[in-house]
Amino acid sequence: MIHFKNVSKQYYSDLALDNVTFSIEKGDFVFLIGPTGSGKTTIFRLIIRDLLPSEGVIEIGDINVNKLPGKKIRQLRRNVGVVFQDLKLLTDRTVGENVMLPLQFSGVSEKDAKIRAEEVLTSVGLESAFSKFPLQLSGGERQRVAIARALVFDPEVILADEPTGNLDFETSRQILDLLESINKQGTTIFMATHNDRIIDSTKKRVIVLEKGKLKDDRRSREEKKHVSHEESSSKTHEKNAEEKNVEVKAHEAKHEKEEIKKEDKNEKSEDKISLESIADK
Repeated sequence: MIHFKNVSKQYYSDLALDNVTFSIEKGDFVFLIGPTGSGKTTIFRLIIRDLLPSEGVIEIGDINVNKLPGKKIRQLRRNVGVVFQDLKLLTDRTVGENVMLPLQFSGVSEKDAKIRAEEVLTSVGLESAFSKFPLQLSGGERQRVAIARALVFDPEVILADEPTGNLDFETSRQILDLLESINKQGTTIFMATHNDRIIDSTKKRVIVLEKGKLKDDRRSREEKKHVSHEESSSKTHEKNAEEKNVEVKAHEAKHEKEEIKKEDKNEKSEDKISLESIADK
């Protein structure tokens, strides 16, 4: 789904990304972490072709982003919804108007845009917020509006840039639950975050950046525990199967030995009868 192959990005004298390679498959939920300036936002901007790499190849599905003609960039962005770190909600527009905006820019009629906006707002639990203004909502609700707007084109991928950055843990967990429910419907989620508690409460893959380099590509602690348990169970199963196999082989060897003894006994008995018969003659 998302493939970075030896990707580097140079900003004048600064190397924002340095030979980064990773792949995210369709339907995955992956965290992207790293300190400020590590390259997280650069990766997201490269995915939506807001930037071009200095080196390397980026593929989204079967699209080579490097070679994508300018006239097809809009189609790429319809397929990759973005939840921006600063939300980018217009405070002088209603919630409904904010969600309708990308649809209307793409030529969708106001009537159809309104119907779709109502659908996605309902899907994120904000069916009654259509006519409200962003500043009338809580931080968590504004995040939901941003997620709803990212969903209007029913994208295959959602990029979420620090969607829980300014929220308390309980609200952050609700936003994560919402993203997980979207992921369960088949949408690939790539989420940048600093929230270790959120990461460790899940069983997700984690890509770690540091100074523009891919430092680590790992599972969260919970997934490690889960995998470790599965590996332990697998090893126990293999051990039991091996022990059972040894028992079966031992039983077969014992049975074979007994059969050989019986055959020897029968042969001796037959030899004895033959000798007796010769003696009688």
